[in-house]
Amino acid sequence: MANLQLLPEPLSVRGEIPFYHAKSAEEFRADVYERYDELVTRQTALHLADELHGAYPLQAVADYVLGQLPPGEDLTLADVGCSVGRLAAELLRAHPGAAVYGIDFSYQMLRQARAYWVQGETLRPNLFRYGYGSPQLPGHHLTRLQFALARAEALPFPDHSLDAVVNSFLIDRLPNPLAAFAEWMRVLRPGGRVITLSPLNFLRPEAWREWHPPVKLLHALQAAGWEVLDWTDPLWLTEPMDVRGNAIQWSTLAFTLLRR
Repeated sequence: MANLQLLPEPLSVRGEIPFYHAKSAEEFRADVYERYDELVTRQTALHLADELHGAYPLQAVADYVLGQLPPGEDLTLADVGCSVGRLAAELLRAHPGAAVYGIDFSYQMLRQARAYWVQGETLRPNLFRYGYGSPQLPGHHLTRLQFALARAEALPFPDHSLDAVVNSFLIDRLPNPLAAFAEWMRVLRPGGRVITLSPLNFLRPEAWREWHPPVKLLHALQAAGWEVLDWTDPLWLTEPMDVRGNAIQWSTLAFTLLRR
C-alpha cells in the first residue's frame, strides 16, 4: 500500500486538522470559505447529500479525474482545494490501496470533511433555505484519507513524492495560478500528473485579461515544461441550487498535464 507518512510535523493542530500555514486571524476573517452556515452547508448539500438530488450532481468531475489518473493501484494522491472531501474520497474508494491527502485553505471545510469521511459522524446540515430541510447524512470511516490545511502554492509534501495532484474549481481563485502549477511540479514524481477542472470564472479583471481565452493558459503551461495529455473544453456541469430545480450551468475546462 502507498505511504501514509508523507506529511511532516505541522506548525499547529486545530480540531485534529494539521496546519501547514500559520493562518492569521485576519486571513480567517477575509476567507469567505470559513463561513460555516453559508459556504460549508452549501458545499455539504452539493457534495455529500446525493439523496437530495437523486445522484451526485458533479459525478462528471470524479469520472474525469479517475479516468486521467496514472496507471497503478498504490498511488499517492493529493486533492488540492478539497472542500468537504468528496473528490478525495472518490479517489480512495476507487483505489483502496492509495494514500490520499485532502488539502484546503479553509479550516471549516476541512473540519467538516474529516468529521464525515474519517470519523464517521452523521451530519445534519440546515438546508431549509434551499428547501431541503435538515437531512441526516451518515458518515464514513476512510482511515487512509488525511486532511490538512495548506496553501496550494506551498504544499507540505517532499519533492517528487506524489503520483498525481488533482484540483477542481480552484485555479480561478488563486492569485497566481502558475505559482501553484510550479509547486505541483515540485511535488510530483517524474511521470506524475496534474488533473484540473475549472470554470475559469476569475474574480479579478486582470486575471481575465491574462488567462482568457484559455489558449493563453495552455501556452503558459507548455512553456513551463508541462506535457498536455488531455484538453477538454468545455466539460459541462450542472450545480443544483434548490429543491425547485434552479441550477448553475458551468462550462468548465478540464485538462491533464504530465510531469516529464
